[in-house]
Amino acid sequence: MSHHDAFTASLESVAAKCEDVVPPVYAALFQRFPEMEDLFVLDTDDGAKGHMLNEALTQAEGLLTGDAIAPNFLAAERMNHVGYGIDEAMFTAFFEVMQDVFARLAGADWTPAMTKAWEQVIASAAATAGPERGDEKSVTLLS
Repeated sequence: MSHHDAFTASLESVAAKCEDVVPPVYAALFQRFPEMEDLFVLDTDDGAKGHMLNEALTQAEGLLTGDAIAPNFLAAERMNHVGYGIDEAMFTAFFEVMQDVFARLAGADWTPAMTKAWEQVIASAAATAGPERGDEKSVTLLS
């Protein structure tokens, strides 16, 4: 089973057991990073949270399928989130939180292949971090 197939199976397993994953994912995120909860004070209907979760899952799938947009989208979103006080580790941790919550929700249906797929997502998401993490690359500008 490919990582993409296992990732898709993980989402299907969770969807069969939980109608709305937004509340448990964000409860776990806020437990891990309590300071983030204040950023969502105006999100009274969970619309912003749901949108962010959907975007994260879309880009996670893109990372597994080689979609060139996904790493660039995540790199841009990392920069956007700096203004909210979200550092590199916190940004990547969102994917870790999703994996933890989804594994818990899937229960006995969660497989080692799903874990490996999510580990690949997390590693690929972490690789979109910028120079702040020490990933500087020499750039030569042509004149």
